[in-house]
Amino acid sequence: MSGTAKMLVTLDGARMGTVGGGCLEAEIIERALSAAERCAPAVSEHSLANELAGDYGLTCGGTATIVVEPVFHSVELAACYSACAELLAQDGRGVLVTALDWSDRVHKALVTANGVYGAATAEMLAAAALVDTRREEPLLHDGMLVEALRGAPRLIVFGGGHVGGSIARAASFAGWRVTVVDDREEYADAARHSDAERTVTSDYAQISPVLGIDEECYVVVATRGHQHDALLVDQLARMRTRYLGMLGSRRKVALTWRLLERWGVPRERLDTVHAPVGVAIGADTPEEIAVSVVAEMIAVRREGSRRRGVGTREATRSAVDTTDDENVTKTTRADT
Repeated sequence: MSGTAKMLVTLDGARMGTVGGGCLEAEIIERALSAAERCAPAVSEHSLANELAGDYGLTCGGTATIVVEPVFHSVELAACYSACAELLAQDGRGVLVTALDWSDRVHKALVTANGVYGAATAEMLAAAALVDTRREEPLLHDGMLVEALRGAPRLIVFGGGHVGGSIARAASFAGWRVTVVDDREEYADAARHSDAERTVTSDYAQISPVLGIDEECYVVVATRGHQHDALLVDQLARMRTRYLGMLGSRRKVALTWRLLERWGVPRERLDTVHAPVGVAIGADTPEEIAVSVVAEMIAVRREGSRRRGVGTREATRSAVDTTDDENVTKTTRADT
């Protein structure tokens, strides 16, 4: 299993973040201080057998490739980092390219649709063009570190009841920027959903444009009633989103889909909806259902990544995958 971690080391040895702890981290701190002194980046390779990793206090063995990069006063670095901060604040996307040879000057740049910020060579621009901005794993390629840069993913949860609220909390903890929408003010209350970035009171019959739903949004429909779910999915299935899921049993989904097809929603669009929503872990409580839903969203987010395990649709089923009316009612009541 592969992974990505980052750590900031100050000149006095303090650090923020981690690259695994133990002897590996201690060695990287020394290399970071050396890179800061030389004002030049470096690549560090580390290999440990599982047994040796355990002796050193690491959780597992394997090979780690660490890029150590200094941060110092530089016009090029200042322009690049300033542009990165602005990009993230505006929920934009771009590609950050760092050439690892700084023998003549700093070579680091942010490449966006609006321009290039920092110092980039033709080779760096070519490398940036090869990266999908959805890619969340950095790429070490031909002496360059190439990273897709974008803000945290956005999730919009329709339904501010028990299940919707639990999904909002779990997703926020997992790194999503969450908006909770309900047609009742008391259920779209910021105090009720303190982990959410914002709450919106809106009629379900017409999705508010203030939500800014686009092709990168994750959306979960978890309202208090089937009729509200149908109204929302009717609109959402006609939009382009990164992920769309609906809470409920298979029976509820089948009935809702028949209704939506009569309303003119193409079947191929309904087939893209994750419904019943969530990974099949036998979830029952709102908190367990939230874990299953966020797990499925993570699977979609990491699709195409080396970190991905099973497929997102074929190998996942609903957390509340039931067929009897009693459980359908139970699922609905859980979110009122």
